Amino acid sequence: MTALPVPADLTRLVAGIWVLDGDVVPRGLPQPAVDLLVMPDGAGRLAGPETRARQGALPKDGPLVGVRLRPGTVTGLFGVAADEVPLAGAPIEVGQLAGSATERLAGALALVRARAGRCQVDERVRIVLAAMHAAPGAPVDRHAAEAGLSERQLRRRFGVAVGLRPKSYARVVRLHRALADARATAARGERPNWAAIAVRSGCYDQSHLLAEFRHAVGVPPTTLLADVRFLQASTCRA
Repeated sequence: MTALPVPADLTRLVAGIWVLDGDVVPRGLPQPAVDLLVMPDGAGRLAGPETRARQGALPKDGPLVGVRLRPGTVTGLFGVAADEVPLAGAPIEVGQLAGSATERLAGALALVRARAGRCQVDERVRIVLAAMHAAPGAPVDRHAAEAGLSERQLRRRFGVAVGLRPKSYARVVRLHRALADARATAARGERPNWAAIAVRSGCYDQSHLLAEFRHAVGVPPTTLLADVRFLQASTCRA
């Protein structure tokens, strides 16, 4: 797996880019974002947002290229609602982006760049996304009220823009917050205090956090400290 920097002119629309080779998708956190995938034969696919870690075989004919779209941007870029993008992926007409992994990635970024000017994002959903990353443990009705929406209105607009229910998105954000906190602690040579990390991440307590990890990933967070993939793994901020 190779993670590459996002070009400065695309950071508003793209959260990450990567090239992944191998036999199977490595273990990692679910990611609540839509990915633009370019297959080894140059065909394009959109893969929907996750609430559980994705597993499965990778293409056999060469590296898989991916462009992670920021939540709320897929409709403006590709004219499809996020809640219509299947988790397993669906073909999308993007022309043929054949060639090496580098060439396919350049083609995918050029495609996003060409459509960037007409990409409009639901501003109220964007406000809620930012608030969820700032306070992932806050109740959804509070986020809705601060954005000037009822909870029902937020669920509808959030689903179209992001592809998940607001509560589901916040649950995944909490996982990323907790793991990032633990990795930062470990990088300082300290042992992660999972009880404190749980509270800072918006969970009730350590048991709640561990249950969330087992539900979404199938393993406790300690397993992921030294085994984190980029494919559907990096936190996607609004």
